[in-house]
Amino acid sequence: MRQGKPRYRPTLLMAVILSLAGCIALPQASFMLGRLALQSMGVENVRIGRWAVPVDALTLEPTALARAGLDMAGMPVSLDLPLSLTPPDAAPDVTLAGYAWRLVVPGAEPVTGDVNEPVALRGGEPATLRLPIELFPDTPEREGPAYDQQLLALAQRLAGRQQLPAGSTLSLTPRLDGQMAQLIPAPTITLDIGDGGTQDSAATLPTLPDRATPADDTAPASPAPTARDRDTLQP
Repeated sequence: MRQGKPRYRPTLLMAVILSLAGCIALPQASFMLGRLALQSMGVENVRIGRWAVPVDALTLEPTALARAGLDMAGMPVSLDLPLSLTPPDAAPDVTLAGYAWRLVVPGAEPVTGDVNEPVALRGGEPATLRLPIELFPDTPEREGPAYDQQLLALAQRLAGRQQLPAGSTLSLTPRLDGQMAQLIPAPTITLDIGDGGTQDSAATLPTLPDRATPADDTAPASPAPTARDRDTLQP
């Protein structure tokens, strides 16, 4: 009697097709992550506590603000930093599980953060990210007239130009999900702000640790016998 064809063959064929498709998509996704373009879209909502910082914040005396009820001791400059993250054209669709970031602004302490929200990336289409930032002046003390003056100066630089000041650096490391995170190394995208607000974005893959040099199993050669040794060895 003629036996029927095994029923598992279509399922096995589909698994092979999906596996091959994944192998093809992985290099494309890795290439896309290495060419992500990061751009700052300005600075918004600069404030100290509940006080919205005006453009002419430096013309305000800290003592006058204190009399108005604004206590700046230990307060940071808060702001919203909208960003644009754009993959190259014709890149495959990838959804990030989140990203880590680090911001360095001249005159302020470096600040870091981690966002656990998915970000859908589509080829050639910018995705908008928005970071809530709190910057403290780079001073040993967080109170007193000197701190208040530096806090106002930092706030005025951000509110006056409505962008990150020259010399600022923003680093962003995308985070993938599931097996893709184990197969694709996520690059760190660094955005440097130059004079006049020029922006330079570059992605850098993580550096793999150098392999340890294997130990030489060859025993060191014995030193040549001296004349005294030869005399001792003679019968």
